[in-house]
Amino acid sequence: MADVKRITNVGLGVISTALKGTTYSEPKYIGWGTGTTEPTATDTALETPAVEARTLGTTSVETTTTANDTYRVTGLVTCTGTQKVITEAGLFTASTGGSLYARVTFDAVTVDPGDSILFTFDTVNTYSV
Repeated sequence: MADVKRITNVGLGVISTALKGTTYSEPKYIGWGTGTTEPTATDTALETPAVEARTLGTTSVETTTTANDTYRVTGLVTCTGTQKVITEAGLFTASTGGSLYARVTFDAVTVDPGDSILFTFDTVNTYSV
């Protein structure tokens, strides 16, 4: 399966309102799951979330093309339950509940208890006419 990434409609709202003021909380919590359906703009949750708690990511502003054009969240999610096959991850505005900012599906990664995956979500804000 090819990597498929999508910023949700809520995620687009987070970007827009961040420029204007504060309506949403900062998306900085990472969750993972076993869902395989391609992300859509109307997603509000992971398809099949895993039992592990969401990880509080480290946030930063980076430069991809122009100064400060990228919002980055990096976090390590560790398997605490039984072995599972991880195929999706999401970026959320809260440790539980909250809004799904972005969701990604990817080729299967098998994790055993104690194994971790380091996720990096980059939102590159570009504008062209």
